[in-house]
Amino acid sequence: MISRIRRPKPTFIAVIAAAIAVVGVACGDFTGVPASLPTLADSGLVYAINGAPPGAPTALHMFSGTLLSADANFIFDVAFDIDTVGNIVVLPQHVVASALATTHSVGLQASDSSFDAVTSAPKSGYRADTALVVRRGQVILAQSHDGSACGVSLTGTTIYAKIVILAVDRVARTMNLRFVTDPNCGFLSFGAGVPKN
Repeated sequence: MISRIRRPKPTFIAVIAAAIAVVGVACGDFTGVPASLPTLADSGLVYAINGAPPGAPTALHMFSGTLLSADANFIFDVAFDIDTVGNIVVLPQHVVASALATTHSVGLQASDSSFDAVTSAPKSGYRADTALVVRRGQVILAQSHDGSACGVSLTGTTIYAKIVILAVDRVARTMNLRFVTDPNCGFLSFGAGVPKN
């Protein structure tokens, strides 16, 4: 009687590893999910959060590219203010919220490059949940860890934006600004259209 040689069955881990390898070959790498949303570029007027008329826009929601009121719903990433000596102050959500409110982390940094020269967000250098004082014309870079937007994303957990204050009216307590946001989680590009990176 001839005995058959039994080949061992592949283990569950080996099957998963093979599947990952196939996906990696097909997509370039496992996390190579393409972006699906175009960057959002806009401009507008915001009021300083302290002393703003009720319902007036005082903040930016990066995922939607919307200027809106920084209210107790906390559906924003950064708010804007003018301090007692006239400085422009950018406030991450956590700084505006009380200790009792649930918020997400937002990091900020300033750049001395021109607005148009900043074509992608840096990956590091952000100060989390800390107010940032900037000059008119200085580029503000924001990194938002918005769980409602990126909670189940395969490409990353952050959304990036660049913002610049173009003009300040310290009497009316308003600021004209320009911004670009990349609503694709984990993508860094500020170029027009759907980003590649």
